[in-house]
Amino acid sequence: MFLSRSIMVAALISTAFVGSAYARDPVFTVKLAAPVAEQTRVIAQNTLWNCTGDTCQARPNHAATVRSCRQFVRELGAPVLAYGSEADQLTADELSRCNGESATLQARN
Repeated sequence: MFLSRSIMVAALISTAFVGSAYARDPVFTVKLAAPVAEQTRVIAQNTLWNCTGDTCQARPNHAATVRSCRQFVRELGAPVLAYGSEADQLTADELSRCNGESATLQARN
């Protein structure tokens, strides 16, 4: 009886740890400016992205930053309209820098 309770408690505790692990790495969604022709996989910033149509998703272990977005754009070779998790999206200015638009403007000055 004591052994079965111990096993039950251990199972509940391990389930709690698994749930918190997923909470730390939220799903990121990238909206592409143009859809990919077929299902595509992209590796950027040590993360595997699965892309279908105009959407790519992954569960990266990094924050939504211009740097990580730039690497994604460089690997895919196409601009993005949105980048990040539900709670942490890049702003319009950050997306512009991600897509390289600010670098073009600065080069002209």
